[in-house]
Amino acid sequence: MRLETSRLVLLSLTPEAIEALLAGDAARLATLTDARFPAPLRPPPLTEDVLPLVRERLRTDPAQEGWWTWLVIRKDTKEAVGSVGFGGGPDDEGAVMIGYATYPNVEGRGFATEAARVLVGWALAQPGVSRVCASLPPDNAAAIRVAEKVGMSLLGTVWEEDLDEVLLYGVRNEQGPR
Repeated sequence: MRLETSRLVLLSLTPEAIEALLAGDAARLATLTDARFPAPLRPPPLTEDVLPLVRERLRTDPAQEGWWTWLVIRKDTKEAVGSVGFGGGPDDEGAVMIGYATYPNVEGRGFATEAARVLVGWALAQPGVSRVCASLPPDNAAAIRVAEKVGMSLLGTVWEEDLDEVLLYGVRNEQGPR
């Protein structure tokens, strides 16, 4: 799957692209994604630990494409600048959890906001989705700014095993679940 903004291409990672990324196979990855990655080749921030799971989920159920990791690529340079994605499809209440990160060398340029905005819109247009949420550490000011810029508001706090108490941000589909 592919989504575009004025500056970016979002490409949902396939099992084959994830395999190439995890194996450090830059040539195959470039062929599969048409993107250039920072050297040394490494997954986008915050994705390395989850990519093997995502690869297996997509191999088992290809219909889940779009509900996991999307690569964020600059149109003008074809440079991979980060990732945005979900932790799976909508839950029983129609909510999906979004996450986003950029490589350190491109932080502060609005790529995470631009990518998250288009992916939030995509998710809210999908059947069964009524809300997009993000759980954010209270000390991650940059991630909180992104959430607010894409229309999310603070819903409260939740407990996450690895992070302790985190802030829960979210935006609702004004039309309700589809």
